[in-house]
Amino acid sequence: MSGPASLPVKLVPSNIRPIAYRILSKKHGLNIQTDALSVLTDVIGLRFGAEWRGPKAQLFIEEIAKSWKLQDRGLFVDGPGLEQVVKELSKEKSVERDEPQKASRSDTLMDIDSEAAKSKDEVVINWTDYFNFVTPDTQPNFEFDRVRKQFVPRPVAGSKLKSSLKAATDYFNSRYFLLVDRLSRHENFQKQSFSSLAAINTTLNKDDVKYDITLIKNVLGRDGGRFILFGLLSKNINGNYILEDSTDHIELDFTHTLPTEGSFYMPGMFLIVEGIYSASGGSMSNDASVISGRFHVSNVSHPPPERRDVALKTYGYLDFMGILGGNSKSIGTTGKIDKPLRKKLSAVEKALGGHKIIYLGANCFLDDKKIMAGLKKFFTKIEDSLVEQQNSDEQETPLAIVMTGSFSSQPLTAVNGSSTQVSNSENYKSSFDDFAALLANYPVVIKTCKLVLIPGPNDPWQSSYSLGRGSLTNLPQKPIPKVFVTRLERLLPKGNLIFGGNPMRVNYLSQEIVIYRDDLMNKLKRNDIVFQEKLDQLMAEAEKENIEEGLDAKRIVGDQSGYLSTKIKQARQLVKTILDQGNLQPFLKDLKVIDPNYSHVLRIEPLPTTLVLFDSRFESFEVTYNGCKVVNIGDIINNKNSKTLNYAEYYPTNKSYAFREQYF
Repeated sequence: MSGPASLPVKLVPSNIRPIAYRILSKKHGLNIQTDALSVLTDVIGLRFGAEWRGPKAQLFIEEIAKSWKLQDRGLFVDGPGLEQVVKELSKEKSVERDEPQKASRSDTLMDIDSEAAKSKDEVVINWTDYFNFVTPDTQPNFEFDRVRKQFVPRPVAGSKLKSSLKAATDYFNSRYFLLVDRLSRHENFQKQSFSSLAAINTTLNKDDVKYDITLIKNVLGRDGGRFILFGLLSKNINGNYILEDSTDHIELDFTHTLPTEGSFYMPGMFLIVEGIYSASGGSMSNDASVISGRFHVSNVSHPPPERRDVALKTYGYLDFMGILGGNSKSIGTTGKIDKPLRKKLSAVEKALGGHKIIYLGANCFLDDKKIMAGLKKFFTKIEDSLVEQQNSDEQETPLAIVMTGSFSSQPLTAVNGSSTQVSNSENYKSSFDDFAALLANYPVVIKTCKLVLIPGPNDPWQSSYSLGRGSLTNLPQKPIPKVFVTRLERLLPKGNLIFGGNPMRVNYLSQEIVIYRDDLMNKLKRNDIVFQEKLDQLMAEAEKENIEEGLDAKRIVGDQSGYLSTKIKQARQLVKTILDQGNLQPFLKDLKVIDPNYSHVLRIEPLPTTLVLFDSRFESFEVTYNGCKVVNIGDIINNKNSKTLNYAEYYPTNKSYAFREQYF
């Protein structure tokens, strides 16, 4: 029987501080903040009363520390987090009291074995509960708090004007402060000592190289000084480049700029620039509201990225994709993926070696007879392989087949010609009906695989006003309306037809897979800044090569160890630029219409496990950068005169891709 309950007493934080310091700080290495100490004081006084110094109170604080560390909440104990932990401990205690207690000793071998069996049962998880498709409307909205330097949950995007206005004003601000926070954690930006930015690639991992980023407002009155600035690159009303941070903006001079190799540079990106400030010159010298003069840039670079595991640990393993919404029993109500669950997911992931996801190339025109013939050959191959596996021990199961638009070769408009003609919408629907008739011949595929449809620029309803132009389609793009795929929906089992958005995410156990359909390469190459210094350097090298005509064939052809094709160089440039910026659309709003309420959907911070691009105007590639594997699937048929259907297979167990071609 438990002893008599103690009456609550009123305590002050100074009473609990020595005990909290001894247990939380000295023993467990945690730092309790002022608001958390106040919460702990109230809880101890209410629960233990006059026995607040006793062993039960100290044991309770011990349980709080263990629970805090188990959930990987970080080193600093804050008030809201402590309240959550206390609530969880209270629920656990109430459940234990409700369960019948054994009359026998609790330390016998039988009891120990039963407890071990119980914990062993808890380890078992169903992998299908953690294989989800996350559309823009279902992805949780986490907003970066610049004060707390953490992500905080926000309501999902709505249609209210007030929220839209706030989201529009915060669109670039949130990106800026998130990148500043990432820079502050980088080892090269932690101490205030000067070094040249030109050596950032060669000396990035050296401890003796440190950079000190100066706010733009602090260069005023320091004519001739050399600084490193960070901010948003854009243009002023005179068409000159400016750099803007949270304090001010300044005009840039790129005349003698040498950019860091391997990246694209264009307005809308957040860049690190190094150079000298000159108080004279500049097109805005007569405007008293801005900093006069120019900043003569000598070097420019992107902010260095952060590996996925490091970023997840920094932000407390938040559930950014909402995968635990239907599995709340696994982690309680913390919204964080705790350490035991992470280990379980990784273990199950390694055990399921036969799983794969198939990505068909972009522009699956269902109104094109040639592509339909290729799809028929493709699904026949998948059907035959699944039938063969039913009679063998080897199991290689395609979990999903991802098909990416546009699904029509012509943009969907209201009508095509006069009112007597068949409308485009009927033609669009009939194309999906024909595809459903084709798919009906493959019952094993229908039963086994999920089919994911991701819209493209010609798909409804955006194509009715954009006419298929990528610059006029807004992001994120809504899924294809169900009215066009009713026959396909009836054919597939419930839950096997996924109406995906663009972009969208796939959660496979511990992995985050981002899928994005856009012709990024052309956009980057078309808007890339041509630096005069770099152009002069390339021209000098070209002239030198023309002069040296006496090179023998061995030097030209034989030694190609350091040679990289243009395709590989451009692919690496694209990947580095996108991942360094931490955003799928690091451009100004004049290149792409973006709904600011869904800015979190375009954010790739922390980096995903893998990023799948569908750029129909560039070749397929696979590049790994900073632990993130990026692939481009390309067009479903690269050459319209060829009869090869392009697709790729992704194996989540070893995070590998295999590019395939199907001849038809």
